[in-house]
Amino acid sequence: MIYLNKEDILESLASYEEIMEAVEDAYKAYEIGNYKMPSRLREDMGQNALLLMPCINAQGLGTKILTVFPGNSAADKPAIDGVMILNDMATGEPTAIMDAKTLTALRTGALGGVAVKYLANDKTNTVGVIGAGTQGFYQAVFACSARKVKVLRVYDNRPEVMDSFIGRVRPEIPYDVDIRYCQSAEELLTDSETVITATNSNRPVIPDDEELLKGKCFIGIGSFKPNMREYPESLFKICRHVYIDTYHALHESGDLITPINEGWIKKDRISHFGELINAKQGKSVDTILFKAVGMALFDLFAAQRIFEAAREKGIGQEIK
Repeated sequence: MIYLNKEDILESLASYEEIMEAVEDAYKAYEIGNYKMPSRLREDMGQNALLLMPCINAQGLGTKILTVFPGNSAADKPAIDGVMILNDMATGEPTAIMDAKTLTALRTGALGGVAVKYLANDKTNTVGVIGAGTQGFYQAVFACSARKVKVLRVYDNRPEVMDSFIGRVRPEIPYDVDIRYCQSAEELLTDSETVITATNSNRPVIPDDEELLKGKCFIGIGSFKPNMREYPESLFKICRHVYIDTYHALHESGDLITPINEGWIKKDRISHFGELINAKQGKSVDTILFKAVGMALFDLFAAQRIFEAAREKGIGQEIK
């Protein structure tokens, strides 16, 4: 058995495209039902939470154990932590343990990247990211891997973190891109064709203004609880299509629960993203929203890809 820490995981990957390919494969497996995945177990302890996410498919078996402690940020520690365990399909023996916060960050970044690949109009070359945390970083990097971006706009309500954020993003993009810090969400929306939100906000982080939202591709990554929302009412009134990464999202995210309950959108306008991948249909120029909450199947496919790459390269700490 090997242990893979953050550095091992990142060293194992030849490119971010590898994780996006793993996510696409997971979508395809989801569509044909080639997996067994119970609902994730979540136990809240005040503002903190423990998550258990097992999954099995024909090629692998794995379980992610994750903790979410939002208060850790004040102590300069990760808010999300834990481990991913992979097991041998023939014997059940553990074959790998890996850092779950890095795995989660990568596969969630890849969800955004794949959404950009399939949903953003072919002429899109400006991307805006709202939220300059860990996931904002990976959303920016994966978006620029999925599409040749000319201008990357970023907004966060903490201006003091922006220089560091831009300094970390720039070396990860293998071509020249104009990275700009916006003073407001309105400024970011004005010139961004694709907008990615990666916050933990309980109320919309973009303006309730139809004219600002029309014709854009929105990718919602942040709201994963019923009380969380990143998008305003007006978006759902003009949105032609809404795609979700898993049907669990309908019951987990406030960005879907509230619009459905309030009658802003009907369920028949909401489709699973895997259907779009299989259909290979052309990109729309209408207003589009993709909403992700994640699932264990993504973790399993991404972890398998990382484990195989690490084995080939001899990366990881052997544990006997």
